[in-house]
Amino acid sequence: MKKVLSFIGSALFVAALTVSCGNNNTESTDTVCENDATEAAACCEQKAEQAVEAVAASDADADAALMAAAKEAGEAICNCANGDAASIEKCMKSIIAESYAAYQNNDKFTSAVKAALGDCVKEKAKAAVAEKANEGIKAGAEALSNALKK
Repeated sequence: MKKVLSFIGSALFVAALTVSCGNNNTESTDTVCENDATEAAACCEQKAEQAVEAVAASDADADAALMAAAKEAGEAICNCANGDAASIEKCMKSIIAESYAAYQNNDKFTSAVKAALGDCVKEKAKAAVAEKANEGIKAGAEALSNALKK
């Protein structure tokens, strides 16, 4: 996906340079680029830099979308699976195929999904341990209270 976006960005970059730098007719309203060859070259360079920045921003947006999708997928897999490896694998395949097919063969996406899944599993484990600890504390407090009443 990133390669496709980079290709599209490159194509837009070349098109922008072709249109902006090759269009030096006298009817143009861009007077800065028409005064002389030096200013025209500077103008083309500035427009090229702007196009590169636009491509970089587009890549950053695509990367952010990929990472957000990976986090959502990881959490969905975590909530789907019941803890064993086979269940996790089954959930991962089905969720990615159904909801995130565009990223299915993207290694960066897969790695990010696994990281998000790991984070989710850790949080669930912490919550389970805290719950068990709270239950133990309550049971101990009740036992102490009952012992003191006798």
